[in-house]
Amino acid sequence: MKITVDFEECLKDSPRFRATVEEVEGDVCELESKLDKLVKLCIGMIDAGKAYNTANRQFVSGIRELAQQSAKDEVIESSLTKFAESLQEMINYHTILFDQAQRSIKSQLQTFMKEDLRKFKEAKKQFDKVSEEKEAALIRNAQAPRNKQHEVEEATNILTATRKCFRHIVLDYVLQINVLQSKRRSEILKSMLSFMYAHLTFFHQGYDLFSELHPLMKQLGGQLDLLVVDAAKEKRDMEMKHSTIQQKSEVGSTSSVIEESCSETSVQQGDPNFDQAEPNFKQGCPSLFI
Repeated sequence: MKITVDFEECLKDSPRFRATVEEVEGDVCELESKLDKLVKLCIGMIDAGKAYNTANRQFVSGIRELAQQSAKDEVIESSLTKFAESLQEMINYHTILFDQAQRSIKSQLQTFMKEDLRKFKEAKKQFDKVSEEKEAALIRNAQAPRNKQHEVEEATNILTATRKCFRHIVLDYVLQINVLQSKRRSEILKSMLSFMYAHLTFFHQGYDLFSELHPLMKQLGGQLDLLVVDAAKEKRDMEMKHSTIQQKSEVGSTSSVIEESCSETSVQQGDPNFDQAEPNFKQGCPSLFI
């Protein structure tokens, strides 16, 4: 809320003027607290952004290393290299955005606090001091013994001089109040508007960058669809080949067992108990009985 103080009212030093001044001082104190908090948050945001950029650069470096490792695959190498270049460009855009945040928010608001709010505080100190002096002069003038003319004149002269000084200082203080109340709007809005335009530029640059990259991404997406189909087909072929080889391996193992059994049986033909063997076994090795 913009609070202005009337110059005529300040010269009267009326209760209304004092109430308005008290309200302004409370408002400015709260404003300083909020601005200080915003500047600290901005500093934290910038520091976090720098840390993010550092981590992002390391990530992009990892992508480039992977692209180099995949040099034998032209599709992977070229795609990863292009993506790394685009991500690096986004890091540059982020750097510009954080620099703009430092200039528009941190620097501008700190300047406003150090210069304009400092002038207000100095004017307030002088106003408080002269107000106390005026109050003391009024008390001294009221308590001056009327039967002592020189003390009355001295108290009156001091009161007159104090009032004159008060009028001069209170006018300066009210001027500083009104200037501050007018300037706070322009400084705060100018700072935030500059920051928002920095975001507009950031996203516009990102949009242009990815608009150029989109055809490659779309082409690569189409290639990936074909690669998925080819990979699924190749997987089925490999599974069928695996199954066929496994079946042949099992048949070969069974034949080997039968041949070994038949060999043992031929040795045992001279055994008297051989005739008592199972007929089915003789059928399994008919060559031995020809």
